[in-house]
Amino acid sequence: MTTPTGSTPGTQPAGYGVKSIPNMTPQMQKLYDALLSGISGGSTGGLDYLSKLASGDESTFNKLEAPAYESFNKTLGQIGSRFSQYGAQNSSAFENAVGGAGSELALGLQGQRNQLQTDAINKLLGFSNQLLGHSPQENVLQKEDQGFDFGSILAKVLPQILAALL
Repeated sequence: MTTPTGSTPGTQPAGYGVKSIPNMTPQMQKLYDALLSGISGGSTGGLDYLSKLASGDESTFNKLEAPAYESFNKTLGQIGSRFSQYGAQNSSAFENAVGGAGSELALGLQGQRNQLQTDAINKLLGFSNQLLGHSPQENVLQKEDQGFDFGSILAKVLPQILAALL
């Protein structure tokens, strides 16, 4: 807050009032408010999606992983088809191939989850740091309007009028 010369910061001298001056256009303020509410979880769209990723929302990850599971099911079908040609679907080699494919899928998906979650947290922290660095308004001291004071004007002008008459 800006203070008049000679005043102590944190005190409001007599005759001064606090005035808030916007640092943003109405459009910027609207975006600021949307980002701020989005970071706290109240928005829809991109920030809500990032919040869900950052919190580890299971349904969001399930939607992301659905194509990988579809691909895995095709891979299982291919493995089963290969082993059935040799009549070896009950063999330990078949079980090892299926188990290996399942482990590979699980490790890959867990790695992707961790990376997506970390990236989402970093983006949300970046947004919040940017917002914290920008104040939507600045408070300043402004001399209050004293209004029309007839007595002080008369006291200044009356001696001049009397001097002119005498």
